[in-house]
Amino acid sequence: MIKIIYISDSSKHFQNAIDKYKKRFWKLVVLQQIKPSKKSSKEQIIQEDTQNINKILQKYKNNFNIIMSLSGKQLDTMWFKNLIQENYDKWKNINFIIWWAFGLDEDKLENINYKLNLSKLTFPHWLALLVLMEQIYRSFQIINWRNYHY
Repeated sequence: MIKIIYISDSSKHFQNAIDKYKKRFWKLVVLQQIKPSKKSSKEQIIQEDTQNINKILQKYKNNFNIIMSLSGKQLDTMWFKNLIQENYDKWKNINFIIWWAFGLDEDKLENINYKLNLSKLTFPHWLALLVLMEQIYRSFQIINWRNYHY
């Protein structure tokens, strides 16, 4: 199973598109939304959001955990497909973590196996979620030899 864990107050701007991909995935991909911290300072928000992600990752320490990161590796579609295929075969469970506005303290994150950078461009968290869902869908289409404009 693939789980996308994302910090977001709302994804309503792209909810129709997100729902479309959720339908295509049936039970393969699960979304887990975490509400962002409401602390008053940026540092407190980052600290609390990081703690909340670590609590979740503690439950998934035996999974392959990928954080979306500015310092992560950028992959083209075929390398992304390879990353998914190799680790899905090996671990059976892959988790993607998307942070929002202020980010996370990556030095304090636990149980992270891979850092991925979707683009040099900056996206709002809900658009990153949609791009990630599309690339996961595309990867499984390629893995299963289904036609999908690759």
